Amino acid sequence: MEIYWQMKIRIGTRTSKLALAQVEEVRALLSPHLQNSEIEIVQINTSGDKILDRNLADIGGKGLFIKELEEALIQNRIDIAVHSAKDVPPVIHDSTHLAAFTQRFDTRDCFISKKFRSIADLPQYAVVGTSSARRKAILLSLRPDLKIVNFRGNVTTRLTKLENNEVDATILAACGLERISAKATCPVGHNEKNYIEKSVMLPAGGQGALAIQSRTEDLELSALLAKINHLETQICVKAERSFLRELEASCSTPVAVNATIQNNILYLETLILSHDGIEVFATKLQTEANLKSAVEVGKQAANKTKAEAAELLKKIIC
Repeated sequence: MEIYWQMKIRIGTRTSKLALAQVEEVRALLSPHLQNSEIEIVQINTSGDKILDRNLADIGGKGLFIKELEEALIQNRIDIAVHSAKDVPPVIHDSTHLAAFTQRFDTRDCFISKKFRSIADLPQYAVVGTSSARRKAILLSLRPDLKIVNFRGNVTTRLTKLENNEVDATILAACGLERISAKATCPVGHNEKNYIEKSVMLPAGGQGALAIQSRTEDLELSALLAKINHLETQICVKAERSFLRELEASCSTPVAVNATIQNNILYLETLILSHDGIEVFATKLQTEANLKSAVEVGKQAANKTKAEAAELLKKIIC
């Protein structure tokens, strides 16, 4: 039986241009399933957006990008929260769940610079801005001479900093650039298509997908959200989140994980590094592409990492 929602839906979101573009993506998916109803967009400033002068790991991690949204959801001030899936910690409040995932965009990172074409093209001791422990460690594994500086802010803010010559280059997720391209003109038009292949820079877990969080008790709303869920993306992100959860990784952990599906086979790649990029441990596993197997293969990859890279883990897991 087709599900049509006939009540107002309050969608909570961060306030950046990227976040608002993501909400429009979700609104477009929901619209065919709404009848005599309206969507209210509730913009919420999160702690992660307010505090920009310190490293994210020092002030509570990526969970700060969803903290106020999750609180609004629990307090029934919004009905659903839309997040970048990579910003959602492996463990969320037990009265909520991730009810749906949108179809994933490109998971790769992009090299962005006004002057240079690639990481290899950067001169010795060039300054690269990033707040990601994963990107920093991978960059240093490739180019230990680089100077990596903390680079916080939304996509537009970071591009503006680059335009103002605060750094020689930065690394941004391709999906973020794609999602805002129709909504805003980036101040830097150079090299936005310089994708970094996953064999060079494995993505963060969840990168490219949107996660829609709702209250577990809202069964009707969960059923509605299931109508817009992209199963292949859900399977991939479930595997990635299972790995991160079992590993007890945080935003300060130099860790990468990416799942893909081909011919109904789920392929999972994982990577952990020391903060200086010198030590590296990787796994590659495969299994059937379904939700149960996805969770299990994530756990298997984490257990393999714990067993074979225990000393490295001690250095990077806080």
